Amino acid sequence: MRKKWRPLGMLLLFCGVLLVGLSLSEPAQPASTTADPGVSLPIIMYHHVLKDPSRQGEYVVSPQMLEEDFAYLKELGYESVVVQDLIAYVQDGAPLPEKPIMITFDDGYLSNLVYAYPLLEKYDLKAVISVVGTFCQRYTDEPDNNPAYAQLSWDQVGQLSATGRVEIQNHSYNLHQSQQGASLQEAAGESLDQYRSRLQQDLSLNQRLIEQATGKRPTCMTYPFGRTTDAARQLVQEMGFSASLSCYERVNRITRDPACLFDLGRFNRAAGLNRAAFFELLAAPPKEP
Repeated sequence: MRKKWRPLGMLLLFCGVLLVGLSLSEPAQPASTTADPGVSLPIIMYHHVLKDPSRQGEYVVSPQMLEEDFAYLKELGYESVVVQDLIAYVQDGAPLPEKPIMITFDDGYLSNLVYAYPLLEKYDLKAVISVVGTFCQRYTDEPDNNPAYAQLSWDQVGQLSATGRVEIQNHSYNLHQSQQGASLQEAAGESLDQYRSRLQQDLSLNQRLIEQATGKRPTCMTYPFGRTTDAARQLVQEMGFSASLSCYERVNRITRDPACLFDLGRFNRAAGLNRAAFFELLAAPPKEP
């Protein structure tokens, strides 16, 4: 009996020694790491701000509603950021707030200066205003300070930028219209080269005018009406923009990947939507573009 079990015992002993030896000789494996989860970023899109109730609607809110929105987002613990904060996070590793939010105003209405800016000061917030060059030029050439309809002049654009609370971005010089050949969409019969050349001339002109007014070159392209094309997206990156704003309604995931800053989603703030319901949308999980 003793001889019968000896080979098996020797085998088990040999295997045990081998396993111990392997465990001692192999380096410890590093703990598995997960991909950068990024930072959740909701973006609010405002346009016009007016006191007249008859004018309020999908793209027009009242000063009172705007103030209540600002007070509510502060109550919820949001901290405002602008595009440059996102670029610094992606390119330089700078931190973002624990609960960031971006406030944007499209088209460059004078009401943004008259009604929105004092509220940004009051609630210690920052915002991005994307201006259309032809609108600014019109009210520079023919000044009119009626906030019911006027747009910002170039001097007023510079005034807002100088506060440090407002970041000015490019909303095109003259592509904020719907007719073919004068919008960001390709026109019938327009070749790809013609299309790219038209867009590049327009965006470059607005870049120069904004830089002249503010001393800062825009880093973000805000697509007119949120419409874009693959060729436009490619051109925007080739021209050196670091980000772009769309009108897709989704929460963004900001990571260290520069590509995450393009086609950023935004939620349009309409006057008729319940505040709690609107801010619940902003708290949803990020969605991929």
